Amino acid sequence: MKTIEILKQVEFTYPKDDKYIYCMPKGIQIFSHKTYSILGISGSGKSTILTLLAALRRFRFGTIRYTFTTKNAYQTTKVSSASWKKFVGPRFWGKIGFSFQNPELLEPFTVKENMEVALGQAHTEEMALAAFDEKEWNDIKDSRVWNLSGGQKQRLGLIRAFGVNQSVVFMDEPTNNLDKSNRAKIVDFIHKYQKDRSILIVSHDKAFMEMLNVDTTFEVREEGELNKRRQRILQVF
Repeated sequence: MKTIEILKQVEFTYPKDDKYIYCMPKGIQIFSHKTYSILGISGSGKSTILTLLAALRRFRFGTIRYTFTTKNAYQTTKVSSASWKKFVGPRFWGKIGFSFQNPELLEPFTVKENMEVALGQAHTEEMALAAFDEKEWNDIKDSRVWNLSGGQKQRLGLIRAFGVNQSVVFMDEPTNNLDKSNRAKIVDFIHKYQKDRSILIVSHDKAFMEMLNVDTTFEVREEGELNKRRQRILQVF
């Protein structure tokens, strides 16, 4: 099943940037059960492209079709610049998991409560123990999030991205602050819980990407001009 498909080329510019335009060409497709990576030199716009695919930014032109699984049925939504405000919001994003470089955890809640918001009580313990040793999990689960290390927050943010309703998971540098052992645990966790989800990852961690067995690699390349701006365009590597 196609989770995401670019129906009309997507174009985006930052309000005060007259140098670059970010583009995703018509025909880009993301399938369920598949893992995708996005490569590019530092500062090339990989994170911008990732957030455009997730409809976190309102693009100025183009159309993206999303197909999410909802209670054993499929829900299709076409998002354009004109329809973005109508279709994109909490209900839409509830079908998308996010794991960013700086996880946004809810400070008033304990660690366990943070996970239960996304995963539900029935799944929290099981999924946490797939990424944490039992002792470490027992030590932190009743703590407030400000007491955690950077690596612990990173793992919690990634676990939370695999909530029960997510059809696609976006990850931006998910192994920041992780040592070799915990990186391997995260790979095992992703393989175990990917199921029918699409996964898209931006990462400079070559060893991590090799362990994931990526199905398709994209690259953000800078080439040509559009509307007097340099194009930073998503292409198959």
